[in-house]
Amino acid sequence: MQNSAKYRRKRYFIAKKFQLKYVGMILLLVSLTAIMCSYIIYYTMMLTMGDKLANVYPQGRLMSIVNMVNFRILLATIFLVAPLVVIIGIYASHKIAGPIYRIEKFLGSMADGDLSLPLTLRRNDELISLASGISRVVDSVKTTVKKEKTAIGNISTSIENLRRLATSKPVNHAALDQALDKLNEEVSVLRREVEKYKI
Repeated sequence: MQNSAKYRRKRYFIAKKFQLKYVGMILLLVSLTAIMCSYIIYYTMMLTMGDKLANVYPQGRLMSIVNMVNFRILLATIFLVAPLVVIIGIYASHKIAGPIYRIEKFLGSMADGDLSLPLTLRRNDELISLASGISRVVDSVKTTVKKEKTAIGNISTSIENLRRLATSKPVNHAALDQALDKLNEEVSVLRREVEKYKI
């Protein structure tokens, strides 16, 4: 899970659908928060200062000022807050979308039987603990597969030995029994490795 120039992402849109949904949710949350805060501040100000302002400004002028304040709040939300939220959202989501993309690719190659590639994320990416967990699982599977390959190799050798003993003249029954016992042991080793997985 180390930072590597090889895995440096230059594209910020890696999983567009996920990232746009993520940015949309953040934008909606920030917009609702901005609208609620603006309304609370505006309503509180109008309650405390409304009478005083009504005495200073004529009714038409006061409404014009209120409308101008509303319009400026709307412009600030659309042209200042929204683009800022979109930029931050895309940057933040790319720290999640990038690792998800790499993990999906890794799991795809693992499903195809390729356990040789490492799962490497950048140091500041999200989901590093998930990637570490997946790497531990893969290491365990690699160890099991190596033991199984060794056991299969030993079984193949034992079968060849049995074949040779069975076709020899005269048949050495003691050696044949010994070879069968050895084959049984190797099958037991293979069975133990396979039985630790629940299916």
